Amino acid sequence: MTRLNAGLDKVLSVLAAVVTVLMMLHVVAHALMRYFLNSPLYGTNEIVAFWYLPAIALLGIPAAHLQNEHITVTLVTERMGRTYKNILAIFAGVVCVLVSIGFTVYGFQEAVEKMEMGATAGVTDIVTWPIYFLVPLCFALLALLHVFDIWLIARTGDPDIDPTTGEKVENEIVDGAPV
Repeated sequence: MTRLNAGLDKVLSVLAAVVTVLMMLHVVAHALMRYFLNSPLYGTNEIVAFWYLPAIALLGIPAAHLQNEHITVTLVTERMGRTYKNILAIFAGVVCVLVSIGFTVYGFQEAVEKMEMGATAGVTDIVTWPIYFLVPLCFALLALLHVFDIWLIARTGDPDIDPTTGEKVENEIVDGAPV
């Protein structure tokens, strides 16, 4: 299962990187054509705002989870015993699953509505409705990742196992307390 997480992380990271490079090339081409040829690329601002940036942000959410890069505050949990830490981790995981499912359902309804109306980028006729389907896709993936985390904690009894590698995360000890 950890190979799957590592592969998924690589796919998401590569996709986000490709979209970032495409956005950069598009914006540079737009600026060069506007400056030298007085003929900017049509709809660049809309394509950046409605396609590139949402894709980068949405692909980054499950990628950050896989890399364990979300912000965590351990003020309370660093002093807890393993049992209470596990209970809290499972509770937080269930809440995250429910919130992610909520975003998935609402995002899918919104995407279908945008598709039915043929949503475009405001003033231009650039089609934008397909990118709306990335919201339910990314949040459904995030819900599955949280379910996997809950399963891992329930199976191993250790919330400090890195879901990407399956290895125990060693906490650094400073002044007698884990960091």
